[in-house]
Amino acid sequence: MVRRCTAACCQEGVASTLKHDDAVAQILEQLARVVPYDSASVQLLGEGYLEIVGGRGWPDVNAIIGVRFPIPGDNPNSIVITTRQPYMLGEVGAAYANFRQPPHDHIRSWLGVPLIVHNRVLGMLAIDGTQPDYFTADHQRLAVAFANQVAVALENARLFAEVQILAVTDPLTGAYNRRGFFERARQEFSRARRFQRPLSAIMLDLDRFKRVNDRHGHTVGDQVLQTLVQRCRSNIRDIDLLGRYGGEEFVLLLPEIDLAAALQVAERLRVYVTDERFITSAGAVRITISLGRSRDERKRAGS
Repeated sequence: MVRRCTAACCQEGVASTLKHDDAVAQILEQLARVVPYDSASVQLLGEGYLEIVGGRGWPDVNAIIGVRFPIPGDNPNSIVITTRQPYMLGEVGAAYANFRQPPHDHIRSWLGVPLIVHNRVLGMLAIDGTQPDYFTADHQRLAVAFANQVAVALENARLFAEVQILAVTDPLTGAYNRRGFFERARQEFSRARRFQRPLSAIMLDLDRFKRVNDRHGHTVGDQVLQTLVQRCRSNIRDIDLLGRYGGEEFVLLLPEIDLAAALQVAERLRVYVTDERFITSAGAVRITISLGRSRDERKRAGS
């Protein structure tokens, strides 16, 4: 016999979980206590699609994570999103051919419930049964009440993630701020030391940047900094870390890169970043950069 609880009794456990992945897992676990199911998924709404971000009850959950359903499209999910109402099918495969194909071919009964917060649709819960005509009006009522609570939990998770990102991000350039960079750098340093792997760092400084601000104003200076970060990012790997160390000083951390390779990266970046003028509201600006030691280190070395 499956133990069931009301949506209200599950609210506290779900809503108190703010980390997004944890929130999704908690939602699916608590959902099973409200509406017993064979499999279920949380789907979030993107631009023109729903994407499965979590699942439970599947033989291989990785097979469905990332699956997208076009909205609008030939799928019951579209009905849930466009009508903003729950939708229940007793034999989903008879209505939609895609449900007769893996990985959804085990599903006979289907119940979709929208996730709405502040009158905005975040996505939906898809609840599956392997028996036809399994779900009832009572199941639907409980699922809707539950969805109203978990939509708030997902929105809290999203807002919490945004706050966490803002806390470690430079608001002007989008690069890591010093705090964020050093947090990640400590992790990479520990990993490199533990596994005896190479790790290199490069300091990057805009030459005569004060002249840009004095001649064109700080707005143009900000545009130069933003373009610099964009050019750096387009020429480094996803695993490389880019942080704003100071006003016009930046630092790169390169996992799995030794000194010789780091020198090559620095030279490639120097050429790539300064090969073309920076386009600003004051026109094209010629910018050069220096890479290597920080300005303070260079001052100490010259003293």
